[in-house]
Parts: sequence; C-alpha cells; structure tokens
Amino acid sequence: MGRIRATLALATAPREAARRHPDVPIHLDQPLDLFPEAGDALDFATFAKLVERAAALLLGAGVLPGNRVLVVKRANFDVILLAFACARMGAVPILTHPDVGPTSLGLHVRRGEPAAIVTDADTESAGALDEVGAALPPRLYVGKPGRHGEALQDQPPGELPHSIVPPRDAPQLVTHSSGTTGVPKLVLHTVESFAGHAKPQVNFLRVVRLRDPYLTCVSPVHARAMSGMLTVLAVGLPLGFMTDPDPRNAERMLARVRPGIVETLPNAFIRWEETAEKRPELLSQVRMFISSFDAAHPRTIRTLLAAGRPGARYLQAYGQTETGPLTIKLHRANKGCTDGRCVGRPMIGHTRLRISDEGNTRRMGKGQLGAIFGKSAGVTPAYLGQGDQRVDGWWAMGDVGMVSKRGCLHLYDRIVDQGSGVESLLRAEDQILEGMRQLTEAVLIPVSEGPPVPLVCTRGDRPLDRAAWAEATAGLPELAPPVQCRWEDIPHTATWKVKRLEVARKLASGELVQLDVR
Repeated sequence: MGRIRATLALATAPREAARRHPDVPIHLDQPLDLFPEAGDALDFATFAKLVERAAALLLGAGVLPGNRVLVVKRANFDVILLAFACARMGAVPILTHPDVGPTSLGLHVRRGEPAAIVTDADTESAGALDEVGAALPPRLYVGKPGRHGEALQDQPPGELPHSIVPPRDAPQLVTHSSGTTGVPKLVLHTVESFAGHAKPQVNFLRVVRLRDPYLTCVSPVHARAMSGMLTVLAVGLPLGFMTDPDPRNAERMLARVRPGIVETLPNAFIRWEETAEKRPELLSQVRMFISSFDAAHPRTIRTLLAAGRPGARYLQAYGQTETGPLTIKLHRANKGCTDGRCVGRPMIGHTRLRISDEGNTRRMGKGQLGAIFGKSAGVTPAYLGQGDQRVDGWWAMGDVGMVSKRGCLHLYDRIVDQGSGVESLLRAEDQILEGMRQLTEAVLIPVSEGPPVPLVCTRGDRPLDRAAWAEATAGLPELAPPVQCRWEDIPHTATWKVKRLEVARKLASGELVQLDVR
C-alpha cells in the first residue's frame, strides 16, 4: 500500500511546507504563549523551525517516541504547533480544551494514559486539572512554571531523530468529540485516517485553483483546525488564524489579512452578520466562505454572500471529528437546493452515505427519515478506551435526516433530541432566525416536562422584540417562553455549539444566567 505523502502527515508537513513555500505568511490574532518572542506574524519557514524547537524541548523533558502527550491550555495557535511538535518527535498528541471541565479531563487522563501533560498556570489555577493527580503524569508548563512542574521552555533540548513519514496505521492524533450530548470522547486518528480528512480538501483547493489568503477561526484543539492546517501547508495558502470569534476581533483580522477564503463555524458566522451588513468592505474580496459540522442558517449564507465578492460561494461541509467531511454543498444565490436543512452530497470517490434504522439493519428510501451513517477514508478506527464503534464499516453519525429526491442529504436533528414534539428542532430554529434579524442565536432546548425552551441572544444584548417573536414563531408547535442570555453566558463546546443537555440541566436548576432586559 506504500506510505502517506509527506505533506499529509503531521510529522513531516511543516518541513515540506518550509521547503516548498518558505515565505508564505501566517498572521495570528495573538502571539504564541510558548514562543512569545516570535510575535504574531510568522511564515512557513519560521513555523517549521518552531515546531523543531518545541519537539526538541519535549524530548529534553523526557517525553519518548510512542508516548501520548495531553495538551490542555488556553486556546492559542501554539496548541497546533505543539501537536505538530509531538508528531515530529514521535509522540501522539491528545488535544483537549480546558472547558471540557475537571470531570471530563480526569476521564481523558485515565483513558488516554499520557506520559506528560502540557498545560499553563492559568488553566491549572482555574481548576481544570483538579481531578488529575499532581505528580503523575508529570506536568510541563507553557510560560511561567506552575505548582507541580517546570516550564517547557526551560528544558534542555533533546536530539531529534531523522524526520520520516510514519507507517499508515501508526497512531498520530487524538482530539475530543464535541460533547454536546455528554462527556466528550477521545477520538483516535492514524496517519492514514487523518490524511483522509485533509486529502479531499487539498484536492478541492487545487481543482478550483484558490490561492487567496485564508482566514480561519476554529478551536485549535479540534480535528478541523489540524486538517485545515495540513491543507494550508500542503497548498501554500497565506494564513490568518483566530482563536477568538468575537466580531470585533473578526473585523480586526479581516482588515489585516484581506482574505479570499474565510472559514469558521455556523455559530460564529451568525455573529459576524452584523459586520457583513455594517462593514461589507471587509468581506468584499472574499471568494469563498466555508463552514463545517452543522447546517448553516440560510439567513447567514445570504448575508455573507451579499457582502462577498460578486460570484462568491459558500461551501458547507457536514461531518464530525470522527469522520472528517462527508458531504459538501456549494451555495450560490438562488441556485441548487434551497432547503435550509440541505448539507449537500457525498464527495465522489471519498465518502458514502446511507439512511437506516438506528441499528443500520434496514435501509430507508429517498424521502424517508432515519439515522445517518457514513463511510470514508477519514473515519476513526477507535475511541480511546472504548474500541471500534463502526457497524460493518459504517459510522453512526448520531443524527436524523433523509436523502431527498434530488439525492442531497437533509439534516433534521440529533437523535437524542427526538421526541420534543417538534418534527425538526433545527428547521424550527431556521424559521425563527429568518423572521428575526436581531437574533444572533436561537436554540430550542428539549426539557423533561413541557414544550421546548427557546434560548436566544440578540445583537448588542438588546431586549427581545416580543411582537416580532410572536410573528416569527407563528405556525410552530407550542414553545415555552423564550429565555434571553448573553452569548458568553451560554455553555458552549470547544467549537461554540450550545451544550443542549447542560443548558437543560441549568434551566431546571435555575443556574443559567439570564439577561435582565426589563
């Protein structure tokens, strides 16, 4: 079967990028915590050197090839740099967001069995590691030393082995699932399965011949951030990397990078609608908007395309950490399937889809709702500590949908949200957002007793327009009175999706912080 190309393996991609595209710039929205002296403007050659330097420090600190290293620190681009550094010296990075909480982090350490934890003093002080023993595994701190270890920067550098592409089946990367429905799982990817995430993206960009600057705002612990980085390095795209989705930060980075490609998640794009309306010049050169994970709201797509370059496209991908992209849809104003739940078609030669009952024993026909299953070269071989979850090679997405008569996938809901009394919570949310431009979030939360509770956020946290609300929800099944919150006070995953189960718990207990907008 041969080996994976050097451009598609974490251990060798930075070196290859530095050789092919040394001067291509990288713009960061904040300096690295690990190497702050490098500033917020790098290039591919500098990035490769910093990866080598970090890999040598990990070796000098006692990390061995084959070890696992848990990286849990505040969100910054050096999370990505550390992942590449682990791979470079032969270790397997486990990327975890501090916001998963101490219980989940404790479970991740038990399941992942890391040889070391790379963290920072602030993450430790905030209590994220409270359920992890202080001595084992040893801790290495980015920045100043912490209570239980030394700074990684202060370690004597070790001598790196020769850089090679690992075997196809070698473990390469562990990231966690979103955790919207419970404790995030640790998703293992091999060199081959993660190349399956990046390869279709590389091929797509080469086919459409996009070489424009690429601005992305995705959590650095997420598999999408890592596959996106592999793609950028392989193709040689100028990069702008954001960790903060706040619209003010987006405006600053849009002005600095002047991107032709912009990617973030639907829940961030919806917050940038106001920028698209009030400062469209910041998006006027964008040829393509990209979002993944969930279906984007039709209103958001229209607003962005109106601000972008004439003929701009919106590329929507549907997939998961466990699978990589399964379907894609290119939106252009008034073209193709206009159903807001449509997430496109499988990628020819890369992915397959089927709609079945939950056990994947009976296949549904077109137009019939059922559980979504996917197959691709990017599907994980296992969860750490839980084994292979595939059913005859098919991955259960945990979502409900159908294949339309046109052959495109329509996404309706998570399976766990069924039985709410609303046929499709996601479709109902689209209707509400279509009818109320002042909303930047509208999520229907199923609760144990009574109708779903609408959780809403507004532009500038202004009071909800109750008359407009009544009009926007007309014709929907019964809903509870809306609960208005600040976006920052809602429990989110690392990819800014609302943690519906946690919100439901906080609503029941009265813990959710609500706005006083009287």
